[in-house]
Amino acid sequence: HTPEAAPALLEPGRNCWRIERANRLSFLIDGEAYFAAIRTAIARAQRSVFILGWDIDSQIRLVPRGANDGFPEALGDFLNEVVKRRPGLRMYVLSWDFAMVFAMDREWLPLYKLDWRTHRRLSFRLDDKHPMSASHHQKIVVIDDALGFVGGLDLTHGRWDTPEHRCDNTDRCNPDGKPYRPYHDVQVMVDGAAARALGELCRERWQRVEKRPARRVDMTPA
Repeated sequence: HTPEAAPALLEPGRNCWRIERANRLSFLIDGEAYFAAIRTAIARAQRSVFILGWDIDSQIRLVPRGANDGFPEALGDFLNEVVKRRPGLRMYVLSWDFAMVFAMDREWLPLYKLDWRTHRRLSFRLDDKHPMSASHHQKIVVIDDALGFVGGLDLTHGRWDTPEHRCDNTDRCNPDGKPYRPYHDVQVMVDGAAARALGELCRERWQRVEKRPARRVDMTPA
């Protein structure tokens, strides 16, 4: 007698969006690991970068003591310079069109800093396409539809920390120099079909806001 197989925990359409396989998966614990990895990955992007978040701050430094990789340190300037150096690269950034109750905790005039003032191939939008009183809370970055990051960390102030969470860590401060409390979270890095699926999700979100599709990645060699 063969016992019946246990029902699957995850069921697409019921308690998850879809199920895809990653060839490789890595857990990035806390902002120090995630921010350094995301900067390295974006610096190598060739065709497309999608950034989805609850918040984004163009002034943060992903590597507090300096990445020393030949690009500007502040996030907004870094993204802009990467696009400028790669003629075939497009970047799309979506941040929640936040309620005014959160306004004092947000960067002022993000549209000016992350769209009007930047390269034409770096597009930034505030996303309000959600039900009344809801918010967009996805934290996703996808590079070239080949590498995806998803988890609980926004690319904004107050998120960088090390796993030690030391109270006296002077690197844990906002762009204005003010320190903040220890912060713990995790991001997952995936490739393969899982990364491509995250790219599809980003494109769906972008098309809902812009009413036109984002660029499709041609994965054939240049």
